[in-house]
Amino acid sequence: MALPLLVLCLASVSVSVTGAPPQLPDTSGIDFVLTDNLNVDQFFSLWLVFNNDEVKMSEEPFTIFAPRNNEASLKDAQNLLAQPDLVKKLLMDHIVLGLKLNLNLTGDFTITTLGGRTVNVRRINGTLYANGAKILEPRVEVPHGILVVVDNYLFPEELAPGNQTVSSDSTGHTAESLVTITADVPDSSKTTNATSFLESVNQVLSYLKSGVKVFQQFLGNSSVSQLLKDGEEYTVFVPTDHAFQRWHPIDWGFYPFSVPEFTEEIIVNHFVKGNWRQDSIKDGQKLTTLGGREIIFEKKEALETKDDARGASVSLNVNGVPVVNGDTPVENGNIMFISEVLFVDEDVVQRLHQQNKDKETPPLLAFTWMNSQFISHAYLALQKDPRFTHVTRYINLADVAPVITGHGYTFFVPTDKAFKEIGLNAKPDAYLSRGEGFKLLLNHFVPTRLYNRDFSNGQQYKTLGGKTIHVKRIGDNITLNDANIVESEVFVYNLGTMYYIDKVLFVTKDDIPETTETEATDLETSTVWTTKMPDDVETVPSELSEEGGTHPDILLEPDIAVEMISSTEASRLDGSTESDVRFESDMVIDMINSTLASRVEGRTDENNSDTVAPPEVTTIYKDVAPTEFTSTEMPENENSSNGNLNSSIPLK
Repeated sequence: MALPLLVLCLASVSVSVTGAPPQLPDTSGIDFVLTDNLNVDQFFSLWLVFNNDEVKMSEEPFTIFAPRNNEASLKDAQNLLAQPDLVKKLLMDHIVLGLKLNLNLTGDFTITTLGGRTVNVRRINGTLYANGAKILEPRVEVPHGILVVVDNYLFPEELAPGNQTVSSDSTGHTAESLVTITADVPDSSKTTNATSFLESVNQVLSYLKSGVKVFQQFLGNSSVSQLLKDGEEYTVFVPTDHAFQRWHPIDWGFYPFSVPEFTEEIIVNHFVKGNWRQDSIKDGQKLTTLGGREIIFEKKEALETKDDARGASVSLNVNGVPVVNGDTPVENGNIMFISEVLFVDEDVVQRLHQQNKDKETPPLLAFTWMNSQFISHAYLALQKDPRFTHVTRYINLADVAPVITGHGYTFFVPTDKAFKEIGLNAKPDAYLSRGEGFKLLLNHFVPTRLYNRDFSNGQQYKTLGGKTIHVKRIGDNITLNDANIVESEVFVYNLGTMYYIDKVLFVTKDDIPETTETEATDLETSTVWTTKMPDDVETVPSELSEEGGTHPDILLEPDIAVEMISSTEASRLDGSTESDVRFESDMVIDMINSTLASRVEGRTDENNSDTVAPPEVTTIYKDVAPTEFTSTEMPENENSSNGNLNSSIPLK
């Protein structure tokens, strides 16, 4: 099958479509939650017409133009279901196979669909259109491809059955008649001055290969082409990559050019009318940019010494920013390269940062959930707020990381008061970590980032738990089901957004059963750390542990050792011979063993009778059976002679 080609200028196209089984893109990665949130689920529901076909799934990338839900269009499309071949043709005319389109391009272009129809993409007053349909979402990343959300079908006439004919060929296959489309595209031979200027600028920037790639990228995504007029000449001031890099955070933080509106404004304000050359510019001369900002030139002459010769050099600044190198003339204008970005300073970036907290990149957290940075940062933020003690303890034990990965989420966070109203404040920490409780927790997450402006009256959003949130809005008052938003747009860096609400969604007090004592124990013990040895762990053989059995460590009996060793040292000072010292050392060891043995047997020097001490103090260490609530600290020493605890020697 021939791949669709990206055609910059196409006058006409003729396509013959047969009824052979089509090769379709692999859309298995597009889930119902995404299509529902994008309001394009009605369009994808029509794909059922392919269920009875031997469809061949392509591994090639794709772009699908997905019309947003519309009752009138849906009714027309459903009327076509009686003729499934027409529905198939309608769907294939919204598919581009073999390309993941980037529609944020300067100028217009034409693309051919899988069904053979031609789509003309144009930018009008900064807004993208595909044929007559307005492009609402130019690039929604999905596995293997791109979704382009539009406000209508690309070929509305196909929704009327009378506008298409279907016949049967000699082989018995259904085949459409020859389709001929004439695209209303400007003659490529008539290139305008404005277009040629931008093309020349892009060509020069491409030749440079490095050093100005950032500006070139931003220029390609801008609407500058809509501001240029035929018959005019222009000059553009191009900042180097280093100029943009200055504003880029080292590891994490705020990058001002991550704000599209700001970037657009800055790029536009680097263009001025007129073909200005450095030698014709006067000191103090003022010009107005295409965005309405003022620039002032500063021109100075200075003596320059080079190779033992003196000469005059001229330095040119634009709003205090040096112009590097000379002029770069292009068709219908000129390029000057500058070392800084115009109209950007610390104050501007700081104000922009305060207005766009949602664009700030986060530091990488190796805890608490490495693969779920949104949950990790949201958890840390909520943990610092005393209003959210319950939701944090529930999240702490719920295994949400495998479900909530990456970025682009909205979290509706109930306050402690909301949990208390329905009795969830008294439930164990693990109550929402499994089963229906886990689903209840997931029903507070939406897999798309929502802003206040997205909450229009009647809007619906599907949660990760499978429920639907219904939005009611009157002015600035927003209700989600029956919960009120008490604090809006709490940004978790560029990962997602939180909204604080006064009720727990999708549950009432009557829905929460009372937790029995057995259930509470099961929930607690399933997550409590314990020092008890599991049954399946092999125990240490007794012959390897006898050495630490009934005899205590001499190092833990300082009174005996110190007194007896001191007496031995004193003997040496009295002039005892080496044999005498050795004899006395043997006596010390015998005395220590005798004393320890008597303590083990429950006797002391004062109690050398056969009286046996109480059983609980017959050994220095009792056998302590660890339980799940036993402290992991070592037990303190017991003095068997009097039964008192001796805590003077802690164990590390």
